[in-house]
Amino acid sequence: MELVGEQKRIQALFSELRIADEQTVPRFATVWHRAEARPARPARAFNLSFVAATALLVCALVSLALWSKYSQRTAPQNAVVASGSTKPATVPNSPVKEAAVISPPSEQEPNRRPSLSRASRLAAQRHALVLAANRKAAQDAAAISTWESPTSALLKSQNDELLKSIPQLNENSDELKAFLPNKPK
Repeated sequence: MELVGEQKRIQALFSELRIADEQTVPRFATVWHRAEARPARPARAFNLSFVAATALLVCALVSLALWSKYSQRTAPQNAVVASGSTKPATVPNSPVKEAAVISPPSEQEPNRRPSLSRASRLAAQRHALVLAANRKAAQDAAAISTWESPTSALLKSQNDELLKSIPQLNENSDELKAFLPNKPK
């Protein structure tokens, strides 16, 4: 089979490309020998950027823990003082006993100091917070116990009794017909 003019030209172009590729691309054997001669580098035991990121994460977690520890000490004091209540609210059936809460000194008695110690004030404040948390939990539990699915009405049918009862297989056909609803044909 002889090549026509256009096919000869295409074959010549491909052979030129092959020659150009052979000149620019190194031979496989040289690349292979170079790879075998190169010593294997040991893998790094750790990556420096990974160690730095881990250290920053640990520092952030430690500072967050310390911040939350010290912010919890000051937040309850401010919450009870800001509310201005003189007696903590009680929850029925609460196992925690009531604690005394000190009212702020009045303007008539500027030199009088509170009679209870700081520890008892803190205990009263903690007690008030526990009572508030118990009340909130009781309200949440009541709300959850009365919840009903919005689609429960769609799942109810007039024939629920028929769907929930199963006829016995030892009944005769007349009893089975009596079980089925009468529908006009």
